[in-house]
Amino acid sequence: MAKYIDISNWKTQVHVHTGGTRDKFIAISPDDDKKYYFKTSINKGFKNYKYEFWSEVIASELGRSLGFNVLIYDVASFNDKIGCLSKSIIEEDKEEHHDGYRYIVQKYPDFSENFKKAHSYQRIIGALKNVQLENLKRDVIEMIIFDAIIGNTDRHSENWALVVKKSEYFEVFDRFCEHYERSNWIVKWMVFCRFFVKFKMTIQSLKKIITRQKTTFSTIYDSGSSLARELSDEKVCELLADEQKMDHFIGKGKPDIRWNNENLNHIELVNTIALDDYEIVHQVLERVKLLYNKQMLQDLVFHIDKDVPENFSGHKIPEERKRFIVKYIDSRISKILHSHEQMFR
Repeated sequence: MAKYIDISNWKTQVHVHTGGTRDKFIAISPDDDKKYYFKTSINKGFKNYKYEFWSEVIASELGRSLGFNVLIYDVASFNDKIGCLSKSIIEEDKEEHHDGYRYIVQKYPDFSENFKKAHSYQRIIGALKNVQLENLKRDVIEMIIFDAIIGNTDRHSENWALVVKKSEYFEVFDRFCEHYERSNWIVKWMVFCRFFVKFKMTIQSLKKIITRQKTTFSTIYDSGSSLARELSDEKVCELLADEQKMDHFIGKGKPDIRWNNENLNHIELVNTIALDDYEIVHQVLERVKLLYNKQMLQDLVFHIDKDVPENFSGHKIPEERKRFIVKYIDSRISKILHSHEQMFR
């Protein structure tokens, strides 16, 4: 269960760009001297999503209980602000965090001009293949299924990433490859012959192996645009009372990731991916089916804010919204599993 932590006495780093749309800053834990990211809910103009940080925390707890690789988020306060807190995904002296945008633009330069509508499953996979990381396709599918469960509508290209290990060994090999690529054909042929005789593989084959050794898919992060966090308390009660309206609301929600140029809803996207990659989708959904328990979900949601102190009681989740979140998640999981079973039985 997520913890409540008062970080008012932690050192902070200001004027650091951390990406995203919410107010956030870096705080340094006095216990381990590590970087943590603190962020509040959106409250800008007409966007006042008071319970958004709870969506991040609940999504994290739920996702990990269902076997997804999701970043841990705790509840935290800093002076008079309350929000969520997560440890830095990387160890900066050993790793780098590269968001998906840089890989997509590398393969598809026009993506920078139309990134809001051109963020598709095909471009993500194409970008990974371009850097010999198509083995990470399962991680992409896992992320898409997780977003379908929580109704995340904002998995844009800066909200997923790869983690790249840093080491002198990798740097030396990268410099060798760069020098090799700039060489003339005679040098390339001589290097190829020696390399193949000694290692029984091509330079490209070894480069692929090393690239996969040093690169992993990041834990899933920034999932706050989920669990209908934008709904008012009145709308929450309205949907709770009307099954048809709830179904309509679930059906109209669409992920940021498209199928080619089609803006499918979450369930349609999962089913369409399954037409090409049935085994991966089926394995993930079977795991969800095995691990999901509605009582577990109810316990999670109804106790998530139990440790919040009295001075932040106004930021606890109202009971009606808790009931809505349970019903919303339960309905989404049921619809995803049922749709998959109907389509592929």
